[in-house]
Formats: sequence, structure tokens, C-alpha cells
Amino acid sequence: MSTKLNESQKIACHLIACGVKAKAIAKKLGIREETLSRWRQTDEFKEALEFATRIILKEIVETHKNLLISSQNIILDALSNNDLDIFKKASLALRYLSLIKGKDDIAEKSENKLFKYSELGNFGIRNLNGF
Repeated sequence: MSTKLNESQKIACHLIACGVKAKAIAKKLGIREETLSRWRQTDEFKEALEFATRIILKEIVETHKNLLISSQNIILDALSNNDLDIFKKASLALRYLSLIKGKDDIAEKSENKLFKYSELGNFGIRNLNGF
């Protein structure tokens, strides 16, 4: 991330990457929305925003993967449980299959977006101390 940005600009990048609306960011930082809009036009801010977005997306992908693994382990435990009858196990398996049938993989979409960012700005994993 660029070191040319002041602390308010760095905070604004992070908040935008998190999906916070411009009006709320301006109010939180004590600036006008026009100032935020002007910041967004600079190359340094654009680069910092892409970097912040990349970090947020990586965190989302990792969280999603961890939740999916935990959920699948719970389902496997339930299907292996000898106390559950075969009808409950079948119902659980069918509900799981119906939930994932035809769904796009959110992790794949996010990773594709991360790849796009890495192609645009050749962003590698960087030190987050400046953010």
C-alpha cells in the first residue's frame, strides 16, 4: 500500500473495501463526500483501494472455506452417528445435496476476482503494517 496516503485516506480505503457507503465514511472521518470522491481519483488511492479489497476478499474466502469445512465435518459426524436412523441420515444428506446443487462456488468467484486484481496491479502479499 502506498505510504503517500494520510491516515484518513488509509481508513477510507479500508472502509470502502468493506462496503461502507461514502456518506458514512465522510461523516466518520469528518470530511465532505466531495473530498472522498477527489481522493478516489488519484492513482495512489486507487492502488491502496485495490490492495485493501484484495485483503478483504482473501479473508472472506478463508472464512468461507473454514465454515464449509466445519459444516461438512458436522454433517459427516451426523451421518456416522449410529444413534440416528437411516431416514434421518438420508434426509440430512438430501437437504445438503439440494443446497449445493447448481450453486456457483463463492470461493471460486472470489479467487477469480483476486486473480483479476493481481493481474491489474501485480499485487503480491504485502506487509499490512502501513494499513
